[in-house]
Amino acid sequence: MGERDKVEPFWARPLQAKRRSQQLAVPERPSPEPGADTPPPASGEAPRAPSLAVSREERRETIAALIGGPATGDAVRQEPSLGRAPPEPPGEPDAQGWIQLTLVQAAHHRLFGVKGWLVVLAVFVALGLFMGLVELIDFWATTDHGGLAAWIMAVLRSVMVLWVALVLGLLIGRSRAFPTNFVAYTMVNVIYLGLFGLAFAHVTHGAVFTGVAAAIPLNLLAMAYVLRSRRVNVTFRHRVRASKRAEAPPPAASAASPA
Repeated sequence: MGERDKVEPFWARPLQAKRRSQQLAVPERPSPEPGADTPPPASGEAPRAPSLAVSREERRETIAALIGGPATGDAVRQEPSLGRAPPEPPGEPDAQGWIQLTLVQAAHHRLFGVKGWLVVLAVFVALGLFMGLVELIDFWATTDHGGLAAWIMAVLRSVMVLWVALVLGLLIGRSRAFPTNFVAYTMVNVIYLGLFGLAFAHVTHGAVFTGVAAAIPLNLLAMAYVLRSRRVNVTFRHRVRASKRAEAPPPAASAASPA
């Protein structure tokens, strides 16, 4: 029988396991001497424990290097300001003698805003809208017996009411489109007033021409004001004459005067 076929008694098994453990024992590695694997310190320096504390100056220099600016100690501190930024100087005049302003430059001008005579003009436009609504209700109420003339006046008055409402919104919003729309509306309104007088002359026995004669000059005067006013040019067109360069912009504390 071979070695593998032999059956050992149970009292021989602990001796065999002991012999195997002695054969597989690995010799222990001798421990290195203290300081053998540690690199020697640099000349003139004593070993020191690592420190995670960073000084305030080092933090400032690191942050300044990251943002690409000077250190906090060298930078000049600026006080925070809640006011509007100072505007840039106006540019050169164009061929017509106008100096175009940016919105910031125009906002710093003493003539900027719906003030002065522009308030009177706004009241004039609002009054025209109110009268137009009253006339519109009256015109549409008479279309059933007024014939073709009543229908034409009702449709024309409806267009004028919508237009004057648009003009009022452009004025309040300080839109660049206000001067052009107001001038066009005023010219059409003058024509409308002439047609209104002719249409109701026979009903009022000529008394309607009194109101028409007073309304037409007011419309022409308002149109001339929008075309020539410096306040309108600054507020809506954002421009000033080259001869008025010194007025843009004045100190913020100066009072606005009507144009």
